[in-house]
Amino acid sequence: MLHRGRISSTTEEGVPIRKLFIGNLAERTTNKDLQKLFSKFGKVDSCYIKRTQRRSSFAFVTFSGVDAAVKAREAAKKMEVHLHCRILRVSPADTWHQPDSLENQMRFLKNKEGHEDEVVEQLPQDDSPIQVLNDDCFIEIFLHLPIADRVRIERVCKRWQSLAQESWRSVKKLDLVKEHWGISPKARLQMLDTNTLRKVLMKCGQFLAHLDLSIVAYGLTSSTLTIVGKFCPNLEFLNIRGLELSPSGIASLMKNCQHMTKFVMKSLNGPCEKNLSQLFAMSTKLQSLEIQDESINGKCLGYLPTDTIEEISMSRCISLQSTHFDSAVVKFTALRKITLKSCICLLNSSLKAIGTIESLTHLELSGDYAMFSAVHMNHLVNLKNLEHLNLSHHICVTDDFLVNVSKNCKKLNYLDITGCMNVTDRAIVSLSALSKLETLVISGVTQVTDKPLATLHNLRVLKACKCPLVRDSGAIDLIRMAPNLVLLDLSRSSISDLTIQAAISITKRRTNNLMLKLIVGQTNVKKSQVLGVSPLLQIVNVDMS
Repeated sequence: MLHRGRISSTTEEGVPIRKLFIGNLAERTTNKDLQKLFSKFGKVDSCYIKRTQRRSSFAFVTFSGVDAAVKAREAAKKMEVHLHCRILRVSPADTWHQPDSLENQMRFLKNKEGHEDEVVEQLPQDDSPIQVLNDDCFIEIFLHLPIADRVRIERVCKRWQSLAQESWRSVKKLDLVKEHWGISPKARLQMLDTNTLRKVLMKCGQFLAHLDLSIVAYGLTSSTLTIVGKFCPNLEFLNIRGLELSPSGIASLMKNCQHMTKFVMKSLNGPCEKNLSQLFAMSTKLQSLEIQDESINGKCLGYLPTDTIEEISMSRCISLQSTHFDSAVVKFTALRKITLKSCICLLNSSLKAIGTIESLTHLELSGDYAMFSAVHMNHLVNLKNLEHLNLSHHICVTDDFLVNVSKNCKKLNYLDITGCMNVTDRAIVSLSALSKLETLVISGVTQVTDKPLATLHNLRVLKACKCPLVRDSGAIDLIRMAPNLVLLDLSRSSISDLTIQAAISITKRRTNNLMLKLIVGQTNVKKSQVLGVSPLLQIVNVDMS
């Protein structure tokens, strides 16, 4: 790669840069003006101006040589490129717009030779045994190939080329998993780049409903989302956790991808929450939103469609403000699920706002919330339809609060209070009033003993690892009293072989044919002293914490 100072003469894909994007042009600018201005840097092959409805237009200028383009960019970097009292913005055009890109070279050859899609190889002849397969069989076979092979087989023969191209119609889902692309997971030097992704999206983008770009791929550039917007107009699911969301990317999605029902993002490239608000305002079908970004204050949430949004997940959004969050969520008439992980700036008012959402069935408030108080947690007991509650590592979870939950949230079937250090046996006993409770996670709740466990006879799953006060007696009573128990994690507790021996005896007498998986890592269990086996008991002697 050639450089002049810090300016590269090639794109990230190694294509020589001769075509430049010119921005901030005055309305009166003509091709002749651009030709005259940029000719001082070298020979200009062509100029093309794109008129817009805004005050500024843009253009593309193509030089004969790379050196001239570098000179123009160097001058622009020093703000020395002026026209009609404006400082012009000069940057390289995208790789696929460069005259020397592989795609443009192939297009030139096709036009010059007067034919399209020349087939490199003609291996299978019409009398080859494989050719007796019908078209549907071929398409089904091609769909099981890695993406790289699916592209290569177009070179085999004209029939395969046609069928391979037809097979892309059946591709509804695309991700960045290396194995799916034909890249070894151990290969460090091989990576997907923007240009490669673009070529594939040209083939299948219009048919895609699900695009997952959550895996960080260092070959993808800031222009990736622009390509996604251009070639994937029918997307319903888009996960871009592996990319930064830029204003240009947002603009492309806003213009072309208006059928999204689920959108997952991680970070913004600069202060562009206003742009994100515009995207949400255009996404009238959006049902689910997941954000993990430290800079978002939540104002964009107010632009989400109030009648369709069902799920909101905010993870480590440390700038999220209660004023914006509260005013947004109370308007969502179909909201079923809220997930908040360590959004540390939220205030007690957010607990009050959440407590008014009667449609809510799933709620997660995990992590650190220093601004919350234990008293205001009681707003959550108004959620009569709540089925799933995760309050792991929440310092405001107390016995009194859980007693109130047991009295009011009768539909609860899942409760996670991992690491809630203020919880004692009193709270666990109260949970027996929840007849639908099937999954309970109390790992790391060090004040809880085994005494109240037997009262939870409806449980199917109990995770109680790192509970040192849990001993044999209560564990045995639970196994006896909970016939539907299928998972019991007691790793790092104080149980012994007595629990194992009792579990063997009890599960042998089960009539429902349900297998119990018992996890006993880092306990006092010594399996060598255990007598007998049970066909309905699986003992796992590992620490799952």
